[in-house]
Amino acid sequence: MNANNIVVSFGAALTLMSAAAVLADRGDDMRFEPRGQGPFSFALIGDTPYGVAPGADYPPFDALTDAINHDQQVRWVMHAGDIKSGATPCSDALLADRLHRFNAFDKPFVLTPGDNEWTDCHRAKAGGYAPLERLAALRRTFYADPQSSLGGRTMPVESQAMQPGYEEFPEHQRWTRNGVIFATLHVVGSHNGLAGFDGRSAADDAEVARRTEAAIAWLDDTFAKAERDDSPGVFLMMQADPGLERAAVDRTGFEDLLTVLEGHVRAFRKPVVLAHGDSHYFRVDKPGLHSGDFLPNLTRVETFGAGRVHWVKVTVDPKSAAVFDAQPMIVDANR
Repeated sequence: MNANNIVVSFGAALTLMSAAAVLADRGDDMRFEPRGQGPFSFALIGDTPYGVAPGADYPPFDALTDAINHDQQVRWVMHAGDIKSGATPCSDALLADRLHRFNAFDKPFVLTPGDNEWTDCHRAKAGGYAPLERLAALRRTFYADPQSSLGGRTMPVESQAMQPGYEEFPEHQRWTRNGVIFATLHVVGSHNGLAGFDGRSAADDAEVARRTEAAIAWLDDTFAKAERDDSPGVFLMMQADPGLERAAVDRTGFEDLLTVLEGHVRAFRKPVVLAHGDSHYFRVDKPGLHSGDFLPNLTRVETFGAGRVHWVKVTVDPKSAAVFDAQPMIVDANR
């Protein structure tokens, strides 16, 4: 079977918008209308581009960008973090290079940080940087305006940085389209950056505790908004694979957030998607959370990554029972 024809769906079959609807929705006054009712699509990517030095040619990412840019149904691009491999130096030049590549998308582009671009930058191959200094550089580079996305065409977003007491978290962003809520959570691999894993210092644990507190507060606020607005669904994106299908012992660094998330999913009852990268292969499933119980309204979507430079097309239909449908999009040039 041709890989282009493989469709992995966790709801009804994809509903495609008519050409007239696409054209009507291209104006900025309607593109990010929060209270419409029609279906729309966006692109989900992550763990890319890997092993690419600043300024180097990387045809696979160019082909990925072109494929997404040419899909007129795609309203924005979401990147689930890890914008470099763990062995690529975490330099300012690298961050500037990635910003340039991401702005080559002609659609709004939303990034959540990954461990490779700051948490693990203390590694010798990554340049031996201080992780917290690299986190500050990452925030300056990609979140200079916390109320706007990246991309060749931007869109307004809410940011936790605008909430008193959480000013240092511009990367926690949120927006709404047709009643459906989208939010990013800064939760990274390497056990969320805890000391004792991969040689990190105990001094970093204070940052982990503070960031986890902020992520939980952002999660609470997002579901409170979803309840107030009677939202049809919630789509969450973070970088880390938190080990949803593994025993609790392998979820160190994620347990507090997963416990809170499980409570919200149970109470909300409508469709919730948790999207992440980290493991470098595409999958759609329904794993358990803290308790391991099956939650019928929770779906996990993981992006392609590393050498698999492809993307996931997510179509959202607020009127459907499942709300979200996913389709793997194979870039022919990158097979």
